[in-house]
Amino acid sequence: MKKMMFLAAALLAIALFWSVPAFPGQVPASVVPSEARWIAHLDMEKFVATSLYGYLEKSGVIEIKSADVNKWLKLDIPKDLTGVTLFGLGDEAKTDAVVLIAGRFDKPGLLAMIAQNQEHKEIPYAGTTIYSTGAEEYGAFINDHLIALADSQAGIEKALDAATGRTKNFSGTTLSSALKAAPGDAFLSGVLPKLSKFGKEIGESKMLEQASGLFFLAQEAHERLLIRVQVTAETAENAKNIADILQGLVALGRMSGDKDKTSQVMALLDGLQVSQDGKLLKISFERPSKEIADLIIQSRGNKGLLD
Repeated sequence: MKKMMFLAAALLAIALFWSVPAFPGQVPASVVPSEARWIAHLDMEKFVATSLYGYLEKSGVIEIKSADVNKWLKLDIPKDLTGVTLFGLGDEAKTDAVVLIAGRFDKPGLLAMIAQNQEHKEIPYAGTTIYSTGAEEYGAFINDHLIALADSQAGIEKALDAATGRTKNFSGTTLSSALKAAPGDAFLSGVLPKLSKFGKEIGESKMLEQASGLFFLAQEAHERLLIRVQVTAETAENAKNIADILQGLVALGRMSGDKDKTSQVMALLDGLQVSQDGKLLKISFERPSKEIADLIIQSRGNKGLLD
């Protein structure tokens, strides 16, 4: 609930003096600072266009059942959002995550909502306004179609600095070049050069603790879901250890048969391919979109995926 309130509050922000180009679905590179440590991007328009999404929507499992979503955000998420980008700032001791949401927003409605909020704070910054509704809830409109959200004021300020040209953005950086390696039809992609900088959860993963970098993407072709992950390990031996763990999971899945509820999920691992080239580990997964959708539908029952 707190995260939903945070998102709703951040969407109340409004910029006053400038507009930065934001292209539907694409990474808003001009807003990502050059110091970004990692980045992940969901092209909502491409995802909604997939057969996978179509199957899930038809079943009702992807229905957003939280009654307050449309009331608070005043948008239809699948139709009005075009892209969501996350990037990380800071060092290993403290990582600030910033979320950029691109879409079609009801600005008059959002302005009316913010006028009714007696507890919000307005923080002037570089010709615009940062809005806050709590100690760790900040947001600002970059332009009419792009919103920045963060848990820290500093994160928002750095996004605004990049957007206005006060500091360099990540175009031309190694991180940007790595992200461009994703094919044009990928609806999900991300680059994490240093996994420890992404967050405690990944940094403490038993499998990924031996990896130094990660690249991933998801796309759909001919109604088949394709997922590719490329892991860069510290050493070739570490890469082999990760490969052994994955292959062990596949073997366990094949041995489980129908003995437990995970058998259907583990059966999908037949579509998992693992190859190693020195310190580089390549993992690919391909299955029919209908098969993946059916599994999600069965596992969720009558619950909405975004409940």
